[in-house]
Amino acid sequence: MLHRRTMYEEITAPPRHSCRWLLAPALWCAVPGAFLLAFQLVKGNQGLMNFLVNWVTTPIKHLLSRCCGLLPFALAEVIWAAGVLAVIAFLVRTVWLLIRREERLKRLLRRALAALAAALVVYSCYTAMWGVNYYSDSFSQRTGLTARGCTVEELTQLAAAFANRCNELSDQMNRDEDGVTQVDAAAVLQQSTDCYQVVFEEFPALEQPLFTPKAMFFSLIISYMGFTGFYFPMTAESLVNVDQPDCLIAATALHELSHQCNVAEEDACNFLAIIGGLHCDNVTFQYSSALMGYIHLSNALYSASSTAWQSVRATLNEQVLADLSDNTAYWAQFESPVQEASEQIYTGFLESYGQTEGMKSYGQCVDLLVAYYFDTE
Repeated sequence: MLHRRTMYEEITAPPRHSCRWLLAPALWCAVPGAFLLAFQLVKGNQGLMNFLVNWVTTPIKHLLSRCCGLLPFALAEVIWAAGVLAVIAFLVRTVWLLIRREERLKRLLRRALAALAAALVVYSCYTAMWGVNYYSDSFSQRTGLTARGCTVEELTQLAAAFANRCNELSDQMNRDEDGVTQVDAAAVLQQSTDCYQVVFEEFPALEQPLFTPKAMFFSLIISYMGFTGFYFPMTAESLVNVDQPDCLIAATALHELSHQCNVAEEDACNFLAIIGGLHCDNVTFQYSSALMGYIHLSNALYSASSTAWQSVRATLNEQVLADLSDNTAYWAQFESPVQEASEQIYTGFLESYGQTEGMKSYGQCVDLLVAYYFDTE
């Protein structure tokens, strides 16, 4: 009778490869990493970027907008909250594993790679759904309006015109006992899409189906981070911080709606928010957009000539000054390292997509306003 040799030998487990524990998390990083590398190689091909925007990401976002529009809440905020809880749970479990288990260095490296993989997946999704917009046709290429510099005289003239418009509209706004503007935020958000009809008539290349912005449940938290609103491309929702002063809620809603038109540049979004509100027939939007325009023009004028700035500011009536003071006081209470850190992170985020001015690009709408009012009218 033949006997197998294993009957007389100790059965042992196959030898473990020393780096097998590293293979899975490395693969998790490799897939999104390869996508991001490929994107860096092809992002300069504007024709390809235009194709992806027009025929891939935009139809997907329209579908997402329709589906998310059926929800009475912002799905984006649910995702953010779940993400924060997941991060906290991940960190707690990581600490527990390092305390209770052996091979701490291996476990720490494995979980660090898992965290990196998750970050790469999120960044890849954002790049696919929104990052391509930064490398497709620019706002100027789509509309024919090119930003330009201006003289102090032009800037003073335009700032004065906006100050005068704010004065004219301020009497028509509902105000509280302190003289500060009050609006029905829900009604403003519901009416915001109507203001874009005049924008589409003037800039037909921007026309897209628009979906009503949503009020943010976590508005106060967003204020601590220094933001007035968000466009979340993974759900295609425009979100507005409704805890901010009422005088600028309408203009903020128009800004976030402009992202639904595939406008990625923040300065162009502010420009559209100003023009869209001023040219619609709703006084709430007219005043809010006029005030936003004045703030940007006034800040630019102060840098150019403090004397000219003072002369224009002196023309504002008490109601406009009350709204400006309320807005300044509101944001001053949130100045903290948290706000500074969030601004630095978002600035780096914008710069990673070629927006070299970072958050400063929000103020460059002045150049577009100058070109619009002095060169096209």
